[in-house]
Amino acid sequence: MKRALALFIFLSYGLVLSNCSEHTAANNSETPKGIPVRTIMLEPTPFKEYLNITGTVKARNQIQIIAEEGGTLTRILKDKGSYAQKGDTLALLENQVLKAQFKEAVAAMHQAELTMKSNSTLWGQRAISENDYLAAKYGCERAMAAADLAEARYGKLFITTRIPGYVNDRYFDLGAYLTPMSSLFEFVDNDVLKINAGIAERFLSDIHIGTSAEITFDAFPDIKISSSVSFVSRSIDPSSRTFQIEIAIDNPGEKLAPQMIANIKILRRFLENQIVIPADAFLESEEGRYVFINSNDRAEMVKISIEAVYEDKVAVDGLQPNQELIFVGQQELSDGDLLNVVKD
Repeated sequence: MKRALALFIFLSYGLVLSNCSEHTAANNSETPKGIPVRTIMLEPTPFKEYLNITGTVKARNQIQIIAEEGGTLTRILKDKGSYAQKGDTLALLENQVLKAQFKEAVAAMHQAELTMKSNSTLWGQRAISENDYLAAKYGCERAMAAADLAEARYGKLFITTRIPGYVNDRYFDLGAYLTPMSSLFEFVDNDVLKINAGIAERFLSDIHIGTSAEITFDAFPDIKISSSVSFVSRSIDPSSRTFQIEIAIDNPGEKLAPQMIANIKILRRFLENQIVIPADAFLESEEGRYVFINSNDRAEMVKISIEAVYEDKVAVDGLQPNQELIFVGQQELSDGDLLNVVKD
């Protein structure tokens, strides 16, 4: 009886072990093989590489308006913040000496004209010599020139602008005496602006007149301006090792002002039909840069060279269209490893 019971227990235990082994084998057969990775299919695509730099806004014209003649400031017609058209009078100076000299020169001119008219009549009648006639003629011309000079000097007391724009600052108050060549106003023409920036010398061959650029401003996030490089300096600043460029832009709504900081994105290179990969898809070793592609569910190492980089994208050589690039899980791979491609 005891033997029969022991035999029954042994057979039952063996049956249980057999079932467990079959269940484990079934589970193992369902477990995916290979290292899990994610892939993307490579296709040629255009690639743009930009330089991101900052620049400073400058007015197209920012000048000092000076008093060319000395005088007392008696009137201010366009004060700080005022807009003036080309030729507008901004201020008046008073100088009694220049005023008197102008009147004297005009009177002398009129007298010389009368003498010339009289001598011309007499010369026509041959009542005077030719020398007397020529002396009157040249005297009249000299008097007219002196009157023009006196008028020009007197006109300098009317301070005018040669360009349209804004009076940005005034340096003298009413009643002050201005000596010749004193700066009276700072004048700004900011209808059109320019942006000055420095470019590292290694990019000199990439930037030229006409290179496209996009301009944004932290102070005005809604303003985005497309323009192009209008000037490239051919001289490198030895202290900063940069060369200067200028970008001309309009002033939308006249919101922008000189000395503001501009964010500039300049197109450095444009590549057509280029294989582009994520920046974190490639690996590096002592032998250089490489990636892994899926070759019949096996990892294949491919060496690459980098042509251009912008943000999180890299344009590379060494890969072909329609190859399956591994961009997730590549850090765990070795050449020839079995792959388990995880689909989205």
